[in-house]
Amino acid sequence: MKICYLILAHNNFKHLYRLISAIDSDNALSFYIHIDKKVKNEYKYHNNKAVVIPERYDISWGGYSMIEATISLLRFAEANCSEADYYILISGVDYPIRSEQYLQNLLSEKKEFIDIYRTDVDHKPRDRYEYYFFDYDRRNLKFYNPKFLLEVFLKKIGWKRKAPFKVYSGSQWFALTNACIKYILETIKSDKRYENFFRHTLVPDEAFIHTIIANSPFFGNVVKSLVFADWNVPIPPAIIERRHIDFLEKNDGFQTTSGYSRPYFARKFDDNSEHIIEEIESRLRK
Repeated sequence: MKICYLILAHNNFKHLYRLISAIDSDNALSFYIHIDKKVKNEYKYHNNKAVVIPERYDISWGGYSMIEATISLLRFAEANCSEADYYILISGVDYPIRSEQYLQNLLSEKKEFIDIYRTDVDHKPRDRYEYYFFDYDRRNLKFYNPKFLLEVFLKKIGWKRKAPFKVYSGSQWFALTNACIKYILETIKSDKRYENFFRHTLVPDEAFIHTIIANSPFFGNVVKSLVFADWNVPIPPAIIERRHIDFLEKNDGFQTTSGYSRPYFARKFDDNSEHIIEEIESRLRK
């Protein structure tokens, strides 16, 4: 299976180099990278398959800018790497935890690897999509921010929104077939309801593509995503540690509340994760 990798990155560029080096193979056609517009220093990459796409967005957590960056990656990849069997979206702080052959065996099943849930699960609250939200820096919130004040006011008066379709949610990371990606891009182009609705929702990257797929013929072919993350920490997801390696060494696959997981990637790592990555290489990717 030929793969086109799509990578969202904004920091930890030493690790990004390690990531690309680890997943590079004859089956990896290209690595298309979106670098957050806030990054002032030019990113230097050391792989002739790696391309930083020209469109760059100033991404705010929870905002529609994440969708704009993802769509730009998809459009660029589909135009320049149309021969790929799979398009895999990951972050720049991911890393593979299994062998290349393990991934190829999974992809040979020709499934759509993406987590998709109902919107009424505890960790994906419905009010993310019922009320109006706007794009701004929520991690450095100023209470006099007019967008924040407007959100509070609209919620206070109970001004809810009605979705023009059934909304689904899940983790933003995926491995999707060429046919599914083409369907998503054509849907975005021809049906403006998706962009119009999700532009004013909270954390739309965890619902936009999921909703398109769940309302399509591809939904019946969906299985759990290929990314492992530990959310049981005060500020999730956790940086991968030796305890995670111990677990993954004992469990090639495992049951979760949302389905059976067979991860190929883990997240997250940082520039200081070199020793943990050495353990992954010797214990999990051998």
